[in-house]
Amino acid sequence: MLRNITDQDGVAWQVWAVVPVSIECHRILDSATGADRLPLPPALAGGWMAFESTKGERRQVGSLPDGWDTLDDGALLAVLAHAARVSPPTTTGPSVSPEWRPDP
Repeated sequence: MLRNITDQDGVAWQVWAVVPVSIECHRILDSATGADRLPLPPALAGGWMAFESTKGERRQVGSLPDGWDTLDDGALLAVLAHAARVSPPTTTGPSVSPEWRPDP
């Protein structure tokens, strides 16, 4: 599911869930220890919320709350406010879905 919200500055954001599947198939060898490990940190192993603005800024929250897709826009904006920045805004706009534009 993909959600669209607009923050208090008028910037439009896409919000979606990222849920890792078949993570056991993607184990990697840790070069420092030689041990087998998962490619994701434990905080992200259960999934996360991803946010991307029309300015190309990306953020994420390391836990996927139950019912995130039914949260009202105000609650999603509160989650966005606490989300960690993954990439700064760009001059080229979003990279995940370039055809996306906010609803008028």
